[in-house]
Amino acid sequence: MPFSADPFNEVDGLVLSQFCYIPLEGVVSESFDEEISIPDAFRKYSPDSIDTKQRIITFEQDNLLFRRLAESRRFRGTILKGYVSHVKDAEDLQFSAITFILGDGSGFIAFRGTDGTVVGWKEDFNLSYMQQTAGQQRAVSYINRAFACGDHAIRLGGHSKGGNSAIYCSLFCEEEIQKRITNIYSYDGPGFRDEIVQSEGYKKMLPRIRSFIPEASIVGMLLGSGSDPKIVKTSVNGIKQHYAYYWELRRNRFIMADRLKKSGDVINKAISGLLSDFSDTEREIFTDSLFEILRAPDKETLKEINKLSSYPAIIKAISKLRPEQQAVMKEAFKKIAQNGTGALFKPQ
Repeated sequence: MPFSADPFNEVDGLVLSQFCYIPLEGVVSESFDEEISIPDAFRKYSPDSIDTKQRIITFEQDNLLFRRLAESRRFRGTILKGYVSHVKDAEDLQFSAITFILGDGSGFIAFRGTDGTVVGWKEDFNLSYMQQTAGQQRAVSYINRAFACGDHAIRLGGHSKGGNSAIYCSLFCEEEIQKRITNIYSYDGPGFRDEIVQSEGYKKMLPRIRSFIPEASIVGMLLGSGSDPKIVKTSVNGIKQHYAYYWELRRNRFIMADRLKKSGDVINKAISGLLSDFSDTEREIFTDSLFEILRAPDKETLKEINKLSSYPAIIKAISKLRPEQQAVMKEAFKKIAQNGTGALFKPQ
């Protein structure tokens, strides 16, 4: 169904946000002046050449998505440009984005969520105590460069951390660009610290924000949002609900649920309790300590760490934590257990 017959909708936003996970180095230029259509990009794309470290859990499904978009009447005329992907341990940075120009002339920026890298996950934790993460800073710079010229409408979106990036850059981008933003889509994306949610800039953009979470959302319930996200039904249970391919839809809309599932609520209460009880300093110590342990095996991705060969290095790193680190870690897991148990036995 072309956009002329069925205008851009919430499912389109998720499709493009998921597309952002595809590694497109050498396929789509970083330049905003060099454009390529989705079919032409698909012909250049070679999934067999992608390093296994870049192959996230949805890699095969993403490849199929790429093919389907290249063949579809709705998306095959869409233009791609400005693809960037940066992972820098020294900056706690994992950032990727791409710009789409749709058939109606409007623009859409998709920000990639957390990939399988250790540094990508650490940046998620940094959201709890930092005023601005390296990824958020890059997102603001990206949108300012992407739409420095022109007057067409702009949409933003992202899955997981990408949803946070989409909202954040809408708050702090150039005023002339901000005026052109019609919608911001966040798909199970984490929220923000109180000072952002309570700011006038956030309240101004709130009517344009569209937030969606699965029934057992964990990531999308972290920190504050200032609004009630729509709850989407999924075809699986547990953490797999975070992955977009399990979200249920009918035609051009998601199928909605009335409330969160108990399992997601338990985990959310456990983590939210930890965040509310800890100061920014304690959150920072907890985050640095946790990822000091995860980096001990000297691996880049969580997939590599989750192997028996990595366990000796992890155990050794735990024993080497400084007393203040051990104290914070012990208290953190104690609070997680207490808050989770309290949520588990709370009457519905």
